[in-house]
Amino acid sequence: MGFFIEYFNSIVGALAAIGAVASIYYLIQEMREQNRVARANARQNVADSHQEIALEGMKKSMVKIKLKLRNDEELTPEEDAKYMSYFSIMLRSRENQHYQYTIGMIDKGEWDNYKRSFKTLFKSKYHLKLWSFMKNTFNDSFVEVVEELIEDDNN
Repeated sequence: MGFFIEYFNSIVGALAAIGAVASIYYLIQEMREQNRVARANARQNVADSHQEIALEGMKKSMVKIKLKLRNDEELTPEEDAKYMSYFSIMLRSRENQHYQYTIGMIDKGEWDNYKRSFKTLFKSKYHLKLWSFMKNTFNDSFVEVVEELIEDDNN
């Protein structure tokens, strides 16, 4: 009888070890899936934010301001204030993209694409003026990225 109990305990111990390994494997798979979902959510949030900004930029009053800027026409004080707010929102969205990249929620290729499109903003002297006015309100690491983009564009 003692042999049977010892044999039974060995089998139960082996099954428990297999169960523990299977549980760990399951947890790892579950964490990977949650990470994929979190990354997809982050990407969707970035896309939603970008779409909201694009839609705001398509409003008649904003289109008028953009055309004036493109034609190097002076903005009224109200237009200047409105566009400064719009530009600030664009930058905050880009700052969020940068943050998502730094915590690994956006991959390098995607971030590089964002930077390429972002870089076009700073071809405008008006945007450079706005940036110099408000850059101290942004995260230091984001400021470094923007300053690098501006410097690269000037070289």
